[in-house]
Amino acid sequence: MVDLPNGSSQKELENAFLQVILSDTQEFGVLFYNEDLSITGWNNGAQFITGWAADEVIGQPTGMLFLPEDRQNKLDVHEAQLARVVGAAQDERWHIRKDSARYWSSGVSLPLSGTDGQPNGFVKVFRDATHLRTRTQYLENLVQEADVQMSEKNVFIGTIAHEMRNPLSPLKSAVELIKRSAGDNAGHLHLIGIIDRQINFLDRLVEDLIGLTRVQTGKLSIAYENVVLQEVLFEVLNSSRESATAKGIVIWEVMPPVPIYVDVDFRRFQQVILNLLNNAIKYTAAGGNVWLTATVDQTHFLCYVKDDGQGIGDSLLPKIFEVFTQADTRKASRGEGLGIGLAVVKEIVSLHQGNVEVKSDGEGKGSEFIVRLPLHRPFAFGSEPLVNGPS
Repeated sequence: MVDLPNGSSQKELENAFLQVILSDTQEFGVLFYNEDLSITGWNNGAQFITGWAADEVIGQPTGMLFLPEDRQNKLDVHEAQLARVVGAAQDERWHIRKDSARYWSSGVSLPLSGTDGQPNGFVKVFRDATHLRTRTQYLENLVQEADVQMSEKNVFIGTIAHEMRNPLSPLKSAVELIKRSAGDNAGHLHLIGIIDRQINFLDRLVEDLIGLTRVQTGKLSIAYENVVLQEVLFEVLNSSRESATAKGIVIWEVMPPVPIYVDVDFRRFQQVILNLLNNAIKYTAAGGNVWLTATVDQTHFLCYVKDDGQGIGDSLLPKIFEVFTQADTRKASRGEGLGIGLAVVKEIVSLHQGNVEVKSDGEGKGSEFIVRLPLHRPFAFGSEPLVNGPS
């Protein structure tokens, strides 16, 4: 530790700094080398880090500090040339100690000039950052392991989804045949209705699972069509009314009075609204209300799905669109199911270059999802946009 009285001169401060860097510190190594890369100066920090004493390295080439493979690639020469031309050469790589152990060096080489202004060598300041490199490597390994696990999970989910899809088609056909032969038997019709609703639920679940794997592998794509917004929304409404009626939930719809033509992926957009509408029905108590409304401005159209149901808590609200968020929630409200539908909703909306947001005043106070999408398909330079309106 160097004590300096107040009012010390600039020269005294410089000398004190040099004493700390060149003599006292063990944290930073300092070496000087000349134009032919021979070491000319060596401080205590350099000896502490590398194990070599000054009399063992003075006159030796700087290449002795580099790994054999780096010497073979002449990285010692490259470092000096970089410092000479650019003015500084950053050095972050493995170097070698006297005992042949490796350490991660983080440092910089700077050119030096003589009194005549001509370059006469270099100074390199470095430190042992092995502990930082080890931590970084550990984190990189964790990320790599997580990527592998995610890939394996995607394969597993995709396989399960496709295996589930196979028996659904014959089940649907069987239910239709049973409906035809059931006649007017109210008891049978009630049971068939239950089976039909559960099959439809499984069908949506499979679509969400397949959509999830496509999202996470970057394979989810959209195919634009020019459609009437109200027709899409009423088709979704018709498919959801039965489940709403079964719970005594009233669905209110408010649409623009004239046809609104929009460019969307018809099936994907239906999937978005169906997911939101079914969620609203699912999390609304018997006798409650659900609203599906739409509007349009100069560039976008907006769809609102609102309910007076269970609402969303403050802790869940910021991550409601994350994959498996609901599966990690231990509460029954907004915590049932796999929690993948909203993640797929967000991805589909993003692919349309739109956005989706959620509002809720808290648990028990209902919720509202707002989807905002461009009216027209974004198109690249040189491509033709879809014609808006009926052909």
